[in-house]
Amino acid sequence: MKTCTAGRLENRGMWWVMGAFVFCPCHLPITLSVLALLLGGTAAGALLRAHPYLAGTVITALWVAGTWRGFALVRSARKYAASQSGI
Repeated sequence: MKTCTAGRLENRGMWWVMGAFVFCPCHLPITLSVLALLLGGTAAGALLRAHPYLAGTVITALWVAGTWRGFALVRSARKYAASQSGI
C-alpha cells in the first residue's frame, strides 16, 4: 500500500488540473472535432453529430469536475503538509 504524502497529493491534483485542461470549454471546437474524427462511423459518432449542444454540455461538465477534483487534491495536500509541520 502506497503512503500518501503532501507531495504525492499535490502532484495528483496538478495532473487532474492538466488533464481537465483538455476538456476546457475554450477548446470546445477542437475537442468536438477530434471526438467526431475519432468516433466517426460509430453509433457514438452519430450521437455526437446529432447532439452537439449536449456533447458540449457533457464536455464542459467533465472540465468542471476535473478542475474541481484537482484543486481539492491540492488543497488537501496543503492541509496535510500544514498538519505534519505543526503549524
